[in-house]
Amino acid sequence: MLKNLHLKILSLILAMVFWVFVVSLENTFFELPDEIPLQVFNLAPELALSTKLPPVKLTVRASDPVALRRLSSADFEAYVDLRNIGAGQRQVPVLVTSKNAQVNVVKSDPAELALTIEPVRQKLASLLSEVKGQPAKGFRIDSVKLSDETVAVKGAASILSKISSAKALIQLDGTETKNVTKKAKITVYDATGIALDELKIDNEDVSVLLTIVEVSNSKQLGIRAVITGSAVNGVVKRIEVLPAVVSVKVQRDTLEKLEILETEPIDISKADASFEKRVRIVLPVGVMLEEGEKAEAVVKVEIEK
Repeated sequence: MLKNLHLKILSLILAMVFWVFVVSLENTFFELPDEIPLQVFNLAPELALSTKLPPVKLTVRASDPVALRRLSSADFEAYVDLRNIGAGQRQVPVLVTSKNAQVNVVKSDPAELALTIEPVRQKLASLLSEVKGQPAKGFRIDSVKLSDETVAVKGAASILSKISSAKALIQLDGTETKNVTKKAKITVYDATGIALDELKIDNEDVSVLLTIVEVSNSKQLGIRAVITGSAVNGVVKRIEVLPAVVSVKVQRDTLEKLEILETEPIDISKADASFEKRVRIVLPVGVMLEEGEKAEAVVKVEIEK
């Protein structure tokens, strides 16, 4: 009976160590670093939450340590089930489901929530546009036009009363060189600029028409009087143009080419004395006068007999 006793004792010790090791693995606890977004299930359509839902922190257990290292927030679903729960102050448990069969949820923080549930109300909010990003280099946004000027927002009355603004966000990718229509993302904010995520946008199909034009460059150009014919009795001694220069907006591709503007032709074949005449300034294609400038000039022609 005592034969090989030392081997039997060693085997018993190894078996106990292995059992402790297995038990310790099965009771390995791990606090998930990622927070789990909390969802709401089975809320009656005529009701709305006025409580902002917090994210959930989880403590989990797994028999396989490798499985713990691979976990992410996508492996879990945290929710509150509001089936058959009416309006008022309610205390509800936070439920968590693990999508990984090797992992069990030990604890959730919070484990339950105090919720305020109210009847659904609706409010129209004025809509403003907000453009993020820029069009392609050398182009700019000339105008922004929304398909709707208001947006219908649904939710608890206590949250609707906090609405300060509603914005239609449009994102540019930097390649736009012509007019474009984009679908907007609608967000409502309170007076401090915090998004009211508890509210539901009723008409999210808001589009925005962006008018995109090439960037214009400002330039001052001199004005030259165009004279045709010869004076009947004398010669032209001096020509003066007022104003002598004007400021114009010129498209990039014609900026370097343009040096001077001309007036419409002035025929002096019947002139026998000095005179002045108001004439139109001829603007080439792609050239526009700056605000405040006039498209005409006074030309003074001095004729010496």
